[in-house]
Amino acid sequence: MLRPKPFLILLALLALGAPAIGAQTPEMPDSLRAPRLPRQHLSGPRFGFTAFTGDVARLRDAVGKGPLMSQFGWQFETQIVSTRSGNQALMEWVVLLGGVEQDDLNLSLSWLAGYRLPNGFEFGVGPNVSVRKGSDDATTSMVVAGGVTMPFGELNVPMNVAVAFAEGGPRITTLLGWIIGS
Repeated sequence: MLRPKPFLILLALLALGAPAIGAQTPEMPDSLRAPRLPRQHLSGPRFGFTAFTGDVARLRDAVGKGPLMSQFGWQFETQIVSTRSGNQALMEWVVLLGGVEQDDLNLSLSWLAGYRLPNGFEFGVGPNVSVRKGSDDATTSMVVAGGVTMPFGELNVPMNVAVAFAEGGPRITTLLGWIIGS
């Protein structure tokens, strides 16, 4: 006597029963659905400075560069999730050009996953890569950032502090700017 294999029986039941199972699933009422709020894309200029610490600060001092470097750039933000309570899950790209006052151009790119509370306090974490003028080597680090975005009339002004943990000592960056977009 032929005995069907359990796998074949399961496959046949799934194939025959799938439409019936789908037809029996009740439609979810709108009152139980999570609200979908529009995804916002915000951006804006950033400016501030970076303070070098540890071995990097000593190396900069040895070649006549200061431990502080100016930063100018742009932040691109996408609000991945925005709730009616005001909480926001964020993804941010921050591009900075630093050191122009010391003829020490440093291009930096950070990608941060973050969260903003309804009161404007925010924090994020992610990778960073920096390339310095005259160097073939890129510096990579992990960035932890925090701050607040404060409303000034219809303008939102973010103020953030970020610490990049890299070989040679942490870099501490303070940025200020404003947000454009809706």
